[in-house]
Amino acid sequence: MKNDKNDKKSRDECGMTGMVSKVQKPFVSTTLLSAVLSSVLMMMPACTQSMPVLQSQGSKRVQAIKTIKVVQKDQNITPNQLYVDHNHNHNHDHNHDIPRNVGTKADFDAWLALHPHVAPQVAEYEQYLTSRLGLGQLPPMYELLTTARSWQECGHEPYEVPPRALWDAMIPTIILFNDLRLNGILPDNTHIRSVYRSPDLNRCAGGAVSSKHMTNGAMDIWVPNIDMGSHEMFQLQNRLCEYWLFNGKLYEFGLGLYATGAIHLDTQGYRKWGAQFSENHSICRITPSKSDE
Repeated sequence: MKNDKNDKKSRDECGMTGMVSKVQKPFVSTTLLSAVLSSVLMMMPACTQSMPVLQSQGSKRVQAIKTIKVVQKDQNITPNQLYVDHNHNHNHDHNHDIPRNVGTKADFDAWLALHPHVAPQVAEYEQYLTSRLGLGQLPPMYELLTTARSWQECGHEPYEVPPRALWDAMIPTIILFNDLRLNGILPDNTHIRSVYRSPDLNRCAGGAVSSKHMTNGAMDIWVPNIDMGSHEMFQLQNRLCEYWLFNGKLYEFGLGLYATGAIHLDTQGYRKWGAQFSENHSICRITPSKSDE
């Protein structure tokens, strides 16, 4: 009963109760009637927003509230997983509804489900590398197939199987990567986040003109729990520089260390560099003597 009285009060405040009877009174002039109707119409939007909205939840009356529209594709996805929801009109084949945790198994599996035609190529590439390296020596394929962090801006895919003619080039780089981890140079949680790039993607991503990513001989890596400028990062870079100095020639180790904390490894030429792909900007200040070269 109390709620009914409140509803009646809301209608009274909006001028709705008795409106019909006012219109039907014969002694009301046309001018006055127009003024009354105009006042009611002007009041309606404000009253409509303030009136409660009834929803069928037993006998409870629920106040309607405005909510932000959230793109939610799967109720099993945790709130901290971000979906990319673009309104592009381009015709690229990649799907923007994949959770952007590129380089993780969950993200790769979701991407592969949307690109089933790539699955046989992935399986063949994995089998080939395993046959050359041995069981247990292969990093996860969801890391080995990552392209570039700017894949989306460049209109490419986050994962790509390199051309078959380039498969052999990755083998010595994986051997180097495994040895760096085995000897404690790189921690166990080191992630691979960029491997093969097509020339077009490499150009768009700002890679070097002769980048070894285009030949499938390079990988960019990062260590999630080490911040740039920290003592741990300083130690990591020193270990890499020392390893490069004493073992680099054996692997034709190309080492790129950047101020952002990014680390580049390849096995296509014994050299080192830093910013602007210049050796002079390399963080490694140790240079092999002429007799060692």
